[in-house]
Amino acid sequence: MTASNLQEAFDNAEPIAAPEPQPLYRDLPRAQEFPLDALGPILKPAAQAIESVVQCPLVCAANSLLAVASLAAQGRANIILPIGQGKPVPLSLYLLTVLDSGERKSTADGLALKPVRDFEQELDSKTAEERQDHATTMAARDAKRKQLTSKHKADPDALKAALDELGPDPLPPVISTIAPSGDQTMEGLFRVYQQGRPAIGMLCDDAATFLGGHSLKAEQKVTTTASLCRIWDGSKLERIRGGDGVVILRDRRLAAHFMVQSGVAAEFLGDERFADQGLHPRFLVAAPEGRAGTRFRDDAVYQQVARAAAEKLEAYNAAILSLLRPEVRWKNNFDRNFGVEMDRLELTPQARELLVEAMNTTERELGPNGELVSVKAFASKLPENAARIAGLLTLLQSPDARVVNERTLANAIEIARFYLSEFLRLNATGSIDPALKQAKSLLDWLQTRGADLVPIATIYQRGPNGIRSAGKARASMAILERHGWVAKIEGGAEIGGKYYKEVWRVIRC
Repeated sequence: MTASNLQEAFDNAEPIAAPEPQPLYRDLPRAQEFPLDALGPILKPAAQAIESVVQCPLVCAANSLLAVASLAAQGRANIILPIGQGKPVPLSLYLLTVLDSGERKSTADGLALKPVRDFEQELDSKTAEERQDHATTMAARDAKRKQLTSKHKADPDALKAALDELGPDPLPPVISTIAPSGDQTMEGLFRVYQQGRPAIGMLCDDAATFLGGHSLKAEQKVTTTASLCRIWDGSKLERIRGGDGVVILRDRRLAAHFMVQSGVAAEFLGDERFADQGLHPRFLVAAPEGRAGTRFRDDAVYQQVARAAAEKLEAYNAAILSLLRPEVRWKNNFDRNFGVEMDRLELTPQARELLVEAMNTTERELGPNGELVSVKAFASKLPENAARIAGLLTLLQSPDARVVNERTLANAIEIARFYLSEFLRLNATGSIDPALKQAKSLLDWLQTRGADLVPIATIYQRGPNGIRSAGKARASMAILERHGWVAKIEGGAEIGGKYYKEVWRVIRC
């Protein structure tokens, strides 16, 4: 074939279709709708109010509200499970909300926490006077003790009798901290338990500071994880130190809500050490779709929404305060380490039957061919989490309640099943290579950017937050190139009158 014939054949040939780009990994299915009605008459309007005024995902508001409700209720009562002769378990919940920055997590959490912050201020005012009285009392007792020691220094038996008659020193007022803010560690929480109320909350609107902080570094991870599991179970807490000796705390309660970005959540949920110690199954996890970029507003309309939201939150604020304000019923007024008296929340016969049915249904699905075999540990705790939710929903409506009815338990089971659907949906994320996730975030940015050519400098200077170096940019672009989403231009290219050595063409489809 002559050169002219070869050129003619080439010109007339059908173009070879470029292969379609391949997905980096399978996208998660959409989340189920959160069962708003199941939250009941106190939390449902509060969730709607926060969602409307903050313009955050509904489940973000619901998680914050459930966490605060758990914080308020857990110090009042235990729910009695139909295990043995009746097993009392705390009303404590651990929740995890996965949302990226800019989704107004902090604002939603702040509205849910308002009654707690108000009560902390009440305690501050009250304990200021109590601390002054305690200091005066202690000064008087110290003077009396010195007087008795001087008077009976020659008679040890008489001194002992006089000191016995004087009696033990009164304990100082508890500190007002209920939901510590800022960086938190298990050591810090233990000290709060020693000096403060027995039921507190670890409510972190940016939990990366905790999950990536000192408490969960490699050398502390096992101890911290074990402590979190014991508190959730309602077991005693022990600390053994050379200087302090042995300290044992009973009846301590913790409500936890960690709000994190997807990368931190993937590391947490993918950490086998957390799974092996049983921490993951105790968390109710939700990863709602973000709303950033859709939250446009008319200010006149928004002001009406804000006023309506404030009115809806009044009943919620009052319900939380009604659970927080009663005095703590310490078992021993001279040693708080012995714990507190708790009410018992019993299930009505109908509610008990419903919970047993839920337990049996879950058990069937845990078999070798069951739908829940891949999340066995989480699913096995699902009925208990449902009972805990039912208990706090009951106390929100009636702080002096002693029974949980069937309807409330049915609502709680519906809520628990939502978190099961989320756990199933997110279970695979821990196995996705973080490098693929980073490449996916870059791909999303490239697809929305609009320009067909992109130099490396633009990627690490203006691209996603996780890609702020040339090395990370090259690594992610190499992944995208292998999957057919970009094609490197040999020899570089000129863009906007400036030459770049490393340039890729973005493939759109």
